[in-house]
Amino acid sequence: MNRLCRAVFVLLILALNHGCVPAPDTSNPATSDIELLTCGMTNCTLPMISCLLDPACLDTLACNAECGSAGARSEQQACHLFCQLAQGQDSEAYKQLVQCFADNRCLPTLPEGTDGQCLVTEENIHKTYVLGSLDGLSGTWLEVRGLNCGVPGSKWEGGYDALPCRSSSWIFAAQRWWYHTSFCAPAEDGSCSDAGSVQLIAEPMLSDREPSLLEVVYANPPLQPQIERWYILSRPHPDWIMYTYCGSTPVGEYAGVNVITRISNPSNAAMPPDVEAAFRQAAREFNFAYENMCITDQSQCPPVVAAENVQDWLDGR
Repeated sequence: MNRLCRAVFVLLILALNHGCVPAPDTSNPATSDIELLTCGMTNCTLPMISCLLDPACLDTLACNAECGSAGARSEQQACHLFCQLAQGQDSEAYKQLVQCFADNRCLPTLPEGTDGQCLVTEENIHKTYVLGSLDGLSGTWLEVRGLNCGVPGSKWEGGYDALPCRSSSWIFAAQRWWYHTSFCAPAEDGSCSDAGSVQLIAEPMLSDREPSLLEVVYANPPLQPQIERWYILSRPHPDWIMYTYCGSTPVGEYAGVNVITRISNPSNAAMPPDVEAAFRQAAREFNFAYENMCITDQSQCPPVVAAENVQDWLDGR
């Protein structure tokens, strides 16, 4: 998204100066930006012009640009995701622009294997927990540990699991189940800024092909389609779960692992010893280091309003 932002601003400069797109120069490190701009101008001319005329679209692109210049944590994909949800959702021009770039394969893709790895294979899928129905997930769960924490060189560099105040809620409304997740902007102290939290809403369904597979299809993602495959790695207690998600968007694949709970005043310290022992065993069975998971502090987070958000979504608000 950082390249997209630069490309649109280049277009603005060119338009103001009545210029034209320069020919690619392989000796210039900006060549990739020029190629991106050329692809966009060829396939998404009207959406690009619409964005240039929409202050909200330009503000979102500016937010994306800051993700590449405000520190290591801000360079993670999680930073761009927050920009897209916090500001981009209010700009139809931005959504159309980004989707057009994605549909025409103008967006750069993530380097394979850097944004998480799917841990469930044919060899170990028999160790996953089989969920009988979505009723067992009802309510709001808060994250206390995560694996995709944005550590450079870790192969879990997206940073989604290190976002402050992450929640997962399962809401039954309009005669079906909905998945709602909320989180705040990247912050070193784990707090939720004045900008507040953002949300994603999905339609979950238990697979009729794999007993332990939960398919999560997002209804309002920044880029369509966004689909995740969930597997519960361990559920030693009804209110404690370790699960993994493997997802994809038009810019690449991603994955993560979360420990979530629906107890009051959740924290890593509140985890019962037998639950922690079970999660450590699951980490060994699915081949990752439990100690590499980052800890989420939920003490500075606003209340989750998942039911209200889902109803607003259903009402078209």
